[in-house]
Amino acid sequence: MAEDFERLYREMFHLLYIYAQRALDDASLAEEAVQETFCVAWIKAEQVLSSANPRGWLMVTLKHIARNIARSRARRERMEAAPVGPEERAAAPDGENVDLLYSDLADSPDFQLIKLVALERYTAVEAAADLGISVESCKKRLQRARKRLRKKLKDGLDNGEI
Repeated sequence: MAEDFERLYREMFHLLYIYAQRALDDASLAEEAVQETFCVAWIKAEQVLSSANPRGWLMVTLKHIARNIARSRARRERMEAAPVGPEERAAAPDGENVDLLYSDLADSPDFQLIKLVALERYTAVEAAADLGISVESCKKRLQRARKRLRKKLKDGLDNGEI
């Protein structure tokens, strides 16, 4: 199995690198993306090598990894470009102000998850890693949390509390 994987690596590395370099427009990020692709492939070596199209498996995996890297880079650039003057700081809700505004919900795990995604701009993958759960579990928890929050806000509006 190791020999087959090594042959696949030698055969595909350059092609994957070219694809990643064009997708990411950065040689070091491209190399990182290809290395991560092969790390994932090594972990799932049996699945890759038994696949009807191992080269296609690698390309699809690289495409997803490159997209995640590009998304992270764009998020970092947005954060670096965000204004940080006193007016912007006052207008942007910070964690403490939000916790104070919603103090009855602040201890709720639902609220903390929504806060991570909405205010901290975490992706579901990042939030899942932060919480130590699977991405699918995180997405489902987030979906349920949003539904409960909507219901609580609607009930508050109906009762004149908000």
